[in-house]
Amino acid sequence: MHALEINNISKIYRFYPKPLDRLKEAIFRRPFHQRINSLQGISFSVAFGDSIGIVGENGAGKSTLLKLIAGTVAPSSGEIIKRGRVAALLELGAGFHQEFTGRQNIYLNASLMGLNQSEIKSKESEIVEFAELGQFIDRPIRTYSSGMVVRLAFSIATSVDPDILIIDEALSVGDQYFQKKCVDRMMDFKKQGKNIILCSHAMFLVNMLCTRALWIEQGVVREQGIATHVTAAYENYSREKSIQQSQPSIDEDKLEKQENQLPVRITSITLNGQKTPIQLGYREDLQIDIAYEASDNRSFWIAAGIRRNDELICHAVCMSRDFSKPLSGKGAGKVSLKYAELPLLYGEYAVVGAILDDTELHCYHKLQSAPFSIIPQNTWTAEMGLLELEHEWVIA
Repeated sequence: MHALEINNISKIYRFYPKPLDRLKEAIFRRPFHQRINSLQGISFSVAFGDSIGIVGENGAGKSTLLKLIAGTVAPSSGEIIKRGRVAALLELGAGFHQEFTGRQNIYLNASLMGLNQSEIKSKESEIVEFAELGQFIDRPIRTYSSGMVVRLAFSIATSVDPDILIIDEALSVGDQYFQKKCVDRMMDFKKQGKNIILCSHAMFLVNMLCTRALWIEQGVVREQGIATHVTAAYENYSREKSIQQSQPSIDEDKLEKQENQLPVRITSITLNGQKTPIQLGYREDLQIDIAYEASDNRSFWIAAGIRRNDELICHAVCMSRDFSKPLSGKGAGKVSLKYAELPLLYGEYAVVGAILDDTELHCYHKLQSAPFSIIPQNTWTAEMGLLELEHEWVIA
């Protein structure tokens, strides 16, 4: 049995180009609307005490999914089974009356979540204290800033003792101090065995609070599984997409013809003996074999670098660092470069090989290997960045 079960749900919206089209559709009994598939065939489940993060680009359907789970929107098809009380923090001001004071909205909002007057009264002081709105608690909501609205909404949602807490990116408008309070409270929820469904563009927050994650793309599930694995895949996708959009198109036939006319060129790059994409674990060795071919006897150097899929150069080195004389001679050859216990953190990378002249100022040829990925750990760790560096903490 699960706290939440989503069985093949879909959501279709009708878009009418003109207001009159609704009337025409009713009269003529034929469609005058466009169908917009916001979600298609979404299925997943959340076990009791588990937390799941929802990630994806803007417009992917994340907010629609959370509205369906919260019950503010009905699915077009499929089934949603919820066990326990649900509290949701969705759009700013949802469930609030703009002319009511903050205190009056506590009663309004909490009653919408299923609490009676006596239950709300017993929790009122706790909600007011956590929100830290001071004298504004007795002023109309219309006088609140967006951050103040979030303070009150989060305080209410988490004080009604929900079994399932739904958070949709709303915390991003809060200040750092209150965000820290919110994260601490959500961590307490996890310890109590409550369920959290979090939608956020902050991957570190998803990894910290959630054990599993769901990546939605254009209304369908692209990937789901261990949170650190899904967020790593999504970050790799985002980096690669941003680079692809900024790069000009390349004429592959023209490029191949130019490469065949080069005096010296790289013919292949293999990673741990493979020319196809590979996966590495943390601190695993990486051996790079670069095969080359020269058409004359000129001198040259070979350099290699590891580049992340957003074009970030993680490390690059030329043979001139370790050898006093450059390579020379007509024909084919191969050089190897080995990284022992590669310290890169999770991500998708590739090796770029380059052939330089003997002055290292002119590049004859460059070639990129098949990608390799560093497998993320199964659980979130308080370590972020590009490299895993040796370190030691000392308490004086």
